[in-house]
Amino acid sequence: MESKNELPSEGDVISTSGVFKTPFTLIILVQLFIGGLVIVSTNLLWNQSYFALTGHYYFSFEPINDWVRWILLPPSIYGNIFLFWISVVLSSALIYKILNKIYPPREGVFKRGSKEWKYTHRRFWTAYFPIWLTRALPLPWMDIATYRFFGVHIGKNVVAYEGYIDPELVDIGNFTMTSINICIFSHLIYQDKIIIKRVKIGKACVVGPHTVISPGTVMQDGAILGVNSYTNIGQELEGNLIHVGTPVSMTLPIQSLEESQEKAKKIREGTGDKQLDGEIESKNGGK
Repeated sequence: MESKNELPSEGDVISTSGVFKTPFTLIILVQLFIGGLVIVSTNLLWNQSYFALTGHYYFSFEPINDWVRWILLPPSIYGNIFLFWISVVLSSALIYKILNKIYPPREGVFKRGSKEWKYTHRRFWTAYFPIWLTRALPLPWMDIATYRFFGVHIGKNVVAYEGYIDPELVDIGNFTMTSINICIFSHLIYQDKIIIKRVKIGKACVVGPHTVISPGTVMQDGAILGVNSYTNIGQELEGNLIHVGTPVSMTLPIQSLEESQEKAKKIREGTGDKQLDGEIESKNGGK
């Protein structure tokens, strides 16, 4: 049963569904099997093709005396890693889409044991290993590709690595940048309930390091979430301002490099504190 008015208040402790072990974690074994099967089948085919061309097998227990095999060894290793990644991501994305077809995600607050609870966990574990595997590989564009396979709407020229992004109900605009150790959640577990709300991050936003974006958060174009901050559920961050706090409760103006250097100089001289306090007070409505 869906509930509309049971959101946690500010300061309540929230945990993510990622800490819940469910039987559906067995999907990781299926993903490993599919990736391994593709690797073995491809290499067997390559071995037979190489034998047909050269008269001996590429993969054998004999010492490598053929200079061609030495040249092909590095691309063979890298090719197998890439093949394993793409086979795991594509097969998992297919399973993910099937789960979405069976029971599409819905926004709201739902109780433990509901279909929303169960299918959110199933989708989470389906996407978990492919996202982890992508994180372990060095090419940053692979992160964007993986998220898009699972349905995250990511614009062009977006930096999205070194953090976690929920694979559903997340929209990220063009030229937005995320930092290290960030979390963007479209779902959270609160006691015996799951909260599911779409997250919208506009164009040219910055998600600072060690930050958490809660479900329902809206970042307008140009908004900046400051370091070590997190948003409340359903909070809207005004564009072209810096937002800080745990939870976010303060906004600061975005300054040019020259203005920042001038303010730093005044602070060092002991004359900038009152000016800074005045700016903060004016931006926060005199509170």
